[in-house]
Amino acid sequence: MKEEGKSVNIVVISILIGIVLLVIAIIGFSGRETVILPLKFEEFTDFQCPACKTYHPVIKKLVSEFSDNVDYEFKNYPLIDIHNNAYNASLAGQAAKLQGKFSEMSDLLFENQELLTEENFIKWASEIPGIDIEKFKLDYKSAEVKTVIDNEIKEGQARGISATPTFYINSEKVVFKEGDNPEDILRATIKEKIELGLKQR
Repeated sequence: MKEEGKSVNIVVISILIGIVLLVIAIIGFSGRETVILPLKFEEFTDFQCPACKTYHPVIKKLVSEFSDNVDYEFKNYPLIDIHNNAYNASLAGQAAKLQGKFSEMSDLLFENQELLTEENFIKWASEIPGIDIEKFKLDYKSAEVKTVIDNEIKEGQARGISATPTFYINSEKVVFKEGDNPEDILRATIKEKIELGLKQR
């Protein structure tokens, strides 16, 4: 009888240990972020914003550095109350994007923030190899392009964005504290999430 009692106790203890381990595993897993690669890396930005101009080469470098695991999305968020040329610059960028020339046009728009006029948009577009300038002119004025920009502005407003640039990585806003180096924070955040995503594959 004593041996039977011991066996029962061992079984009960084993079951209890199994339950505890299962609970620990469930708690541990539920607290872990699930990362699906490529990361969604969004930037809400304004072509007339000085800070956005400063960030522009940094973001290009990071996107190039992590190109295999990052899906970058440029979102137009012109602060029209303080930057009266930013909205039209967004139209020019989107018109160029329809011809696969967004990167070239965005570089020109940021480099020439003090010269954002319709005349210059057309001039710069005409200097980009491969652009159909007549199509660019039509697209720049089109309802289709305007709708894209307006929808991105609405999206930014819905997220409560009040300053540019604002970044999201996998829909989580990146917050910079005073004294932070933004490039270092963005790189570290991207690396951390990519590493987690690779482990979860």
